[in-house]
Amino acid sequence: MQSVDPHKNLIEFTNTISNRIWCVNIFNESYLNSLSKEFNIDKTYLNILINRSVDENEFKNITDLTIKNNLPDPHILEDMELASNRVCKAIINKEVIGIIGDYDVDGITSASILYDFLLNNDLVVVVRIPDRFTDGYGPNENLINNLKEFGVDLIITVDCGSNSHEIIKNFPDIDFIIFDHHQTDNTNELGAINVNPNRNDDNSNLGYLSAAGVVFLAVISINRMLKEIAIEHYEMHKIDLLKYLPLTALATVADIVPLQKLNMAIIKQGLALYKKYKNLGLETIISKLKSSDEITSSDLGYLIGPRINAGGRMGQSKLGFELLTSNSKEICENISNQLEELNSKRIAIENNNTEEAVSQYEDMEKKNNIIILSSESWHVGVIGLIASRISSRYNKTTCVLTPVNKDDNVMTGSARSVGDINIGKAIEEAVLNGILISGGGHSMAAGFKISKNKLMEFHRYLSEDKFKIESKRKIVMVDGLLMSSAVNTDYVKGLLEFGPYGNGFEEPKFIFPKHKIIGLSVLKNQHLKFKIQDDNGFNLEAISFRSFDMPLGKFIIENSYQRIDFLGKLSLNQWLNKITPQIIIEDAALNK
Repeated sequence: MQSVDPHKNLIEFTNTISNRIWCVNIFNESYLNSLSKEFNIDKTYLNILINRSVDENEFKNITDLTIKNNLPDPHILEDMELASNRVCKAIINKEVIGIIGDYDVDGITSASILYDFLLNNDLVVVVRIPDRFTDGYGPNENLINNLKEFGVDLIITVDCGSNSHEIIKNFPDIDFIIFDHHQTDNTNELGAINVNPNRNDDNSNLGYLSAAGVVFLAVISINRMLKEIAIEHYEMHKIDLLKYLPLTALATVADIVPLQKLNMAIIKQGLALYKKYKNLGLETIISKLKSSDEITSSDLGYLIGPRINAGGRMGQSKLGFELLTSNSKEICENISNQLEELNSKRIAIENNNTEEAVSQYEDMEKKNNIIILSSESWHVGVIGLIASRISSRYNKTTCVLTPVNKDDNVMTGSARSVGDINIGKAIEEAVLNGILISGGGHSMAAGFKISKNKLMEFHRYLSEDKFKIESKRKIVMVDGLLMSSAVNTDYVKGLLEFGPYGNGFEEPKFIFPKHKIIGLSVLKNQHLKFKIQDDNGFNLEAISFRSFDMPLGKFIIENSYQRIDFLGKLSLNQWLNKITPQIIIEDAALNK
């Protein structure tokens, strides 16, 4: 134990199976008591805030996650007023509007929100969700020409379009609006009104928003402007814009954007409003997966999100949009069944391709800071998931590539970043340097296309000194030491309600030292399920996902009769109307 400041001591666990260092800050009780009294916040939650470097000045603010007190004026976004004016004009003149959305959850929810809002204003709206395999990412000439056949005067792209100026400039007879959040150097010079908080000239400080978050601000702006400038043309439909918060929350969680304050408010209130504004498509999915109609942030990220994404990953990108916008129970049942089947196929393919990727990397030299893996046979719909699993396993930024068609000279790549590498900017720079055909993203994730004859140049580019970060053992900040006897349903409920948690405000992690394993079993040849027991005989349900043939799973099985220190997150397991607390095991070490 070593002292780090007057208010806390630091305990380190170093002999972990992942080779990561667990660091636990043990705070002075009198210090926590004084803060608890001053801010009226429970000591457990103060511990979480302090560990996430939340300043004391923000203690009260971060616990106020109302939309009213966190929503900015939408017009602080560059060109939002201009975009809203153009949409108002379309509504007044009853123009036909086309929407092009990305094929992931963020793009699909963004398109669904905008589509519903425009329909409520009595417009003809035509939506196209590009096919990952035949269309690729974002707008293309075929999609735009198809929309022109419907007589569109205005095309709005959501979660895409910021880097599509070469395509957009070929259609000067159509007005374009872009609602996006991906990094771009382009402004409104690309021939479109580009509303994107990650434009290089945008000073809104809202770059952490999802595309759906940008669209939510857009419908607020448009609705307000209609009331102000077009009241004589605008039949008040009394649209309750809060009904779009559950979908915006889904996108915010699924896209893993940083949980800064407005995003936290969107998720918190979106979950709270789920029952009031039930979306039939979401309800159909969730009813098949759990008995309770209460949904959590984890449900959005791990249950709903992957199923809506499954359509885009497996070549049926329109299914997610149709599900979220349908008012027919029969149609929603049919689509949710299709998505469930596609998601099962996706899981099988992902597991198989990931095993091959792991094997490929294990046979490579491991001196490079960035992992680049490729195969002619991997499924293009899961390469982002493979990149995520490889980067998490080896704690390195990872790029995974495969061709859409085996005979194609072009490979599609997906990248996930670790540490200080901004992979979105790295990919964007590679496009500007002519190494990549196209690409873009944000700091933690990116997608790109590359000619096969440029692969070696891409390898050399990512080996440059600017991407070399000193290799260090990853430090995991832990929120405390617990025994099984201290955990009950109310305790876990309180932790979960203190969220939402995610990128930038991570779920609390705890160490359970010196516990025994009781009743170890294997589920689906992947997961380990057991109980951990403390010295006083108290048990806590435990599960370790996808670890059976991984180092963590092998360690648990081989040392199942030893005293073990476990690291994990607490959750509530719901089964047959019974709710029990459990720990999701992330790492382990022999207690010495």
